[in-house]
Amino acid sequence: MTLDDGGMTASDKPGLTLSGLRWRLSVHDAVFPVLPLAGILSVAQEQGWNVSELFPSLGVQDGRPDARYSYAEAREGILRSLHRARGLQLAVNSGARKALPHLGAIGPGFVAHRTLGEALRFGLGFQLVAGSMLDLRFHGDGRESWLAAHSLFDDPELRAFLDIDHLATVANALRQLQPHGPSLFNRIELSCVAPSLRDSLADLFGAPVSFGHPISRLVFQAGALERPQLLYSTVGIELARQACERELAMRGVALQGDGNLRKRLYDANGRLLPLAKVASDLDMSPRNLQRALARDGLRYSNLLAQQQREEAQRLLEEGLSTPP
Repeated sequence: MTLDDGGMTASDKPGLTLSGLRWRLSVHDAVFPVLPLAGILSVAQEQGWNVSELFPSLGVQDGRPDARYSYAEAREGILRSLHRARGLQLAVNSGARKALPHLGAIGPGFVAHRTLGEALRFGLGFQLVAGSMLDLRFHGDGRESWLAAHSLFDDPELRAFLDIDHLATVANALRQLQPHGPSLFNRIELSCVAPSLRDSLADLFGAPVSFGHPISRLVFQAGALERPQLLYSTVGIELARQACERELAMRGVALQGDGNLRKRLYDANGRLLPLAKVASDLDMSPRNLQRALARDGLRYSNLLAQQQREEAQRLLEEGLSTPP
């Protein structure tokens, strides 16, 4: 199934929430790091699979930490891997291999927060840093709290794999923060129906598993997210936040959707800054900056032409000749 035959469409949600910003992703935006594929790559290595055949366009076999890929590129490799593994057991095996080290710059922020709940909220605010291909959200109704796996793209073929793999990654990371504490989860509810995996999933999450729910979610034990952490550090939190913001800015997504990006193009006198300087200030390449502007419906060349026209008009009004 390809992206053009209805197999996958962009979600109709207004966009993923990242650090208070709203933005949209295309399935072809190369903004995802290799981190989410770490579990599959580990399984592939153990099984002797040819990684370059599974993910021919990503270059992940070279171990490049700065590699970026689109959802469209990743899904083809995941589908090939699922076919090679002959089923969803791959999601269990992949999820079991991922935890804090696979959250990228989010990891230090997880460790530095005061409680597990604060750590989780921080991670969700910057989930694209870890390459989340879902829109993970925290919910509560006064009686229970849970982490729900909402679709970032409408992709029925990958929904079950991503739900299991991503929720397992978060579960493992949270348990690493509390390695000797009581169970964190009341139960795990999955939208897929895979009774043959019930036992392996229960072992993976350390809680009862049920299937066929409207949405996949991890339901927390009462009070679990209020448990304190030993390495709480306000300095560590701020450093992690800055690192996550830099990481997103390098991908051209951090400042979209709220007008801030346009403001960064101008100096204090309202004059347009050189594109290279703005890109440097944002720790982005000029190309990624132009992409970010395009997503906000802006083109630097158009803004520059508009400024030149306004200056020419001002000079004419002052009775001066315009420069040749």
